[in-house]
Amino acid sequence: MEKIDERGKVCPIPLFHTKRKICSMRSGEEVEVIVDDPTAKETIPKWSKEHGHDIVSIEDNEDHIRIVVRKGKN
Repeated sequence: MEKIDERGKVCPIPLFHTKRKICSMRSGEEVEVIVDDPTAKETIPKWSKEHGHDIVSIEDNEDHIRIVVRKGKN
């Protein structure tokens, strides 16, 4: 699984980096996005759904949020 660490960055930067990573992946592959901006917890899933990608999981941890996105068939 690919992983991008976006801690310390504010949206929309984590979303832009997530988009770029997903574009370079094949359908069915997953990326783990680590963020500490709570806005990303809304923007990344919303964008993913709009573009046919699946949110595998969202985990709230003490100092970060972990979002796993599976690339759709686009």
